[in-house]
Amino acid sequence: MALKRVACLYRVSTKSQLIQNRQAEHGAPDRPGDDIPMQTKACAEFIKKQSTWKLEREYAEKGVSGYHKSADERDTLVQLKKDAAAGKFDILLVFMFDRLGRREDETPFIVEWLVQQGIEVWSVNEGQQCFNDHVDKLINYVRYWQSSGESEHTSMRVAEKHNQLVKEGKFRGGVAPYGYTLVYSGEYNKKGYERKKLVIHEPEATVVRRIFNLSCDVDIGSYKMAKILNNEGVPTRTGRNWTVQVIIRMLRNPIYKGDYVTGKVRVMRGKKVAAPKESWVHSREPVESLIIVTPSTWEQANENISIRDTKSIGLTSVKSDFLLSHVAYCGYCNAKMYPRTSPIKRQLKGTGEVAIYRSRYYSCPKKSRQGDCNGYFQYGTKRIEAAVLDEIYTCLDNINTIDISWLARSQKARLEKEHVTTLKPIVQKITSFKKEVARLEEEILKCLMGESTFTEKQLSEVIGDKSNALLALENERDSIIANTKATTAYIDELMAHENTTVSWKDEFTRADAVTQKELIGIAINRVHISRESVDITFMI
Repeated sequence: MALKRVACLYRVSTKSQLIQNRQAEHGAPDRPGDDIPMQTKACAEFIKKQSTWKLEREYAEKGVSGYHKSADERDTLVQLKKDAAAGKFDILLVFMFDRLGRREDETPFIVEWLVQQGIEVWSVNEGQQCFNDHVDKLINYVRYWQSSGESEHTSMRVAEKHNQLVKEGKFRGGVAPYGYTLVYSGEYNKKGYERKKLVIHEPEATVVRRIFNLSCDVDIGSYKMAKILNNEGVPTRTGRNWTVQVIIRMLRNPIYKGDYVTGKVRVMRGKKVAAPKESWVHSREPVESLIIVTPSTWEQANENISIRDTKSIGLTSVKSDFLLSHVAYCGYCNAKMYPRTSPIKRQLKGTGEVAIYRSRYYSCPKKSRQGDCNGYFQYGTKRIEAAVLDEIYTCLDNINTIDISWLARSQKARLEKEHVTTLKPIVQKITSFKKEVARLEEEILKCLMGESTFTEKQLSEVIGDKSNALLALENERDSIIANTKATTAYIDELMAHENTTVSWKDEFTRADAVTQKELIGIAINRVHISRESVDITFMI
């Protein structure tokens, strides 16, 4: 009899479990953990009990979350699925089914897909997962729904613990910020690990104070700061050059005024999302031993950043105000140029007041970041845009009218194609969710008759989650349909007119800056900017 080929998948979720495992191997007390060697041993013993099984291959994921990371982001799981599709094993064995993942909207369907490929899916502790009827599918889904809930609760507990540590002015873990180093605190957590704490590292703290002084006293920006530090050979912790981003992150970090902060970023299913400032958690009182700069110095430096930072006025609005932001290129290195603004302080005559103006210019990224460009760092928008507009008006003088009906037809066809592409997966999900809700409602009837393995509360919670998700999908579908209908109706109305020609020059002259920018994008391919000239390549 041919033996069935078995593939084993092992996974630990966090780096701390790997550290815990290494400590267990070296005889550390009370550190058994849920480690890969334990999973390996359990799976090997389970295989020995099966007379027709043989171990063919093993897959291991170290420090990979089955909740925060999707299946497509887990390289080992992707390879496992490829090997399954290629028929390289007959059985997949895991220590527990949650080693495959903990996402209720994804992992159950991976298990079902594996079974559809002819793969038997087994767990050392939970047996084989079959799909003989809809109850098997329900059990499969509920298992991962419960695992997902456990992961959510774990994340909430960890976040709350971090919040409590920060409020108490204690280090919550991670890498020490520049200017500090880590030492053992003499305090131990519940698992017996000695906590660490931050202390000021004076050589780095001197550099931190200088950066804040350059911002507040000398009033220079992060670009010049990085240049000064690099020219003087001041080392970073990693040995790399100082950059604008590193300087700004340091100036923005409240730890330098003794304020621990957490909750700046939320992780939603593996994706980092910036959290609003009002939700950040701060230490109740400044930690005196960590203060490198005074609170007033920190506030002044951050106010200066807000004045200089182009993002403070919105990147979209900045770009939309620049007519050539999408077609401007450097005439020397051919790099795409970026629209930028920077503050200029001027003292008003008579009153002596200081007014802040914003200088607007196009910047070459290679010149500003790497220096390997022979052109200027920046070119003022006034001269460049005036030259391009003069050339456009000269060109438009030779064009009386242009038929735009083709553009309307093309736009309508594109919208209809996008509509189908966007709507199809949503409709498929709606159909799938409706079937699942119907199966769950059938199971509730069995529950009332005492024929189900689930409680009424468990099923009601699952149905509630699915119904909410279904409602959200239906609202999204209706919104897409309504928006597409409104847009195509407007295009049809335009095409219904007999006269579909317009005067380009008249339209361009009357248009606002955003519309002019769109028209420039239709007419111009590139604008190459240099010291001597502005070269325009027209599309027509």
